[in-house]
Amino acid sequence: MSDNHSTRDKLNPTLTEVLRRRTALMRAAREKRYENESLRSAEGVPDGGYVRLLEKGYSFPAVSADRHGGADPYEQARKLAFPVRIHQPATVQSDLAALQARFPHALAAVHALAMADLTRMTLGVPGVFRPILLVGPLGCGKSTLARVWHKMLGYPCMTMNVAALSDVMVFTGTHPTYSNPKPSVIVDYMARHEIANPCIILDEIDKSPEGGRNGSIKNVLLQFLEPGEARTFRDICLNAEVDLSRVRWVMTANVLERVPLPLRSRCQIVHVPPPDRKHAIGLSRQMAEAILTEMGLDRRWITFDGVEEVLLQEHFRGDLRHLRMMVDLFIRERLTSLTMC
Repeated sequence: MSDNHSTRDKLNPTLTEVLRRRTALMRAAREKRYENESLRSAEGVPDGGYVRLLEKGYSFPAVSADRHGGADPYEQARKLAFPVRIHQPATVQSDLAALQARFPHALAAVHALAMADLTRMTLGVPGVFRPILLVGPLGCGKSTLARVWHKMLGYPCMTMNVAALSDVMVFTGTHPTYSNPKPSVIVDYMARHEIANPCIILDEIDKSPEGGRNGSIKNVLLQFLEPGEARTFRDICLNAEVDLSRVRWVMTANVLERVPLPLRSRCQIVHVPPPDRKHAIGLSRQMAEAILTEMGLDRRWITFDGVEEVLLQEHFRGDLRHLRMMVDLFIRERLTSLTMC
């Protein structure tokens, strides 16, 4: 009987053992890649380098098929057992010029977003990205600006609207004894992209609930925005310290006074004014190109005439969302007239 049990156990390893074997194979492959990347850097090949976010040799909590239904709640996070890359873009100057042309009304915000990358390109030392709080009226393009800049430079970029987010455990992680434990959404995002310095955009931070479940979002964020604390952030789910000190934090708000002083003190505050009518024509042309590209059409098919541009300028009230709606309407009217010809 014991021999039969022994044979069955060998043929049917536990879920934890399967994960252990898979992790060992992944570790060997990634350590080899890490060695190759280090060699490339030593030979002078441009590279951002690799860094460990979890302590080497960290063991993930055991996974039970009975409790977790055969799923691995740490599937993404396991990637952090190995070094991950630090992204360092090489096209900062050209992308900066393109961004300034696209957001002519927000040059101060453009400069703040670009400062860390410009410092690295100019001085050859890693630039520190200080958390940024963009403050401005609805529709002035705050989060779009931050998202476009980071995507232009190749940074993974996650946007979260925290106006209605009431459970802080999204950021801290849930306890491993839960039936469905989850690491911090920030840790999970870094692991998914295997990068140490993604951009996290938190929209409408001034509207986040003051007293949600397990605390306030505004208070929980403080540990992420202080470099020393972020370096030793303890994820509740992993029960381990994770280095989040390189994350690029951007927050947006409509009313600065609704953002607590402790949070404000950790950020570079930049006011983003709404664009005025002199910007309307240039912005509408950029929007038209983007809309046509999204439709899969050649942007040269449709150009606005003087009458249409005058109308766009006259009806522009500083809201980029409203301007895009007007541009989209003109394009669809043009396309309808083309199909009727």
